[in-house]
Amino acid sequence: MPMEKLKQIIAYVVKKRGRKLREEDFVNVLSYDRKWIPPASSRALFKVILDANLLQKNGEYYEPNFEIKGLVLPLDFSVSDEDVNKYFKKEDVLTRIIDYLTEKMDRERRDILMDINSIKNEMRFITIEVAALIYCKENNVDCSQFYNDVEEKIKS
Repeated sequence: MPMEKLKQIIAYVVKKRGRKLREEDFVNVLSYDRKWIPPASSRALFKVILDANLLQKNGEYYEPNFEIKGLVLPLDFSVSDEDVNKYFKKEDVLTRIIDYLTEKMDRERRDILMDINSIKNEMRFITIEVAALIYCKENNVDCSQFYNDVEEKIKS
């Protein structure tokens, strides 16, 4: 589960540097302290984490957007370039929206997809991705990070 791995990475950096983080903390811990990945990969991973809304900006620092206490880090926890590359092979935007909704709403994927399909069938001339964004809006879930990808999908 990609989102779970990102949370583990944040938890690991928090454990090493404290709850208030900067981009440099990720680079220092993942690249220089542990020597797991190159600094450029650490920076890219930090951007992925921000795009996933797992960190919130608080002044000049970032803090986790989720509860770290219950998160279990495996004893052999590490981060590799393969892990980082997984986040750059873009899944279909609909899949990413549904994954996001499943996590945010704590609902079954199947149920969310059924609701999205009913919106699409009701409106007829919209794409399934637009129906997913309407579903987000109707359920007060901020999915603005997907707007550009949905727009690109419509244009293609």
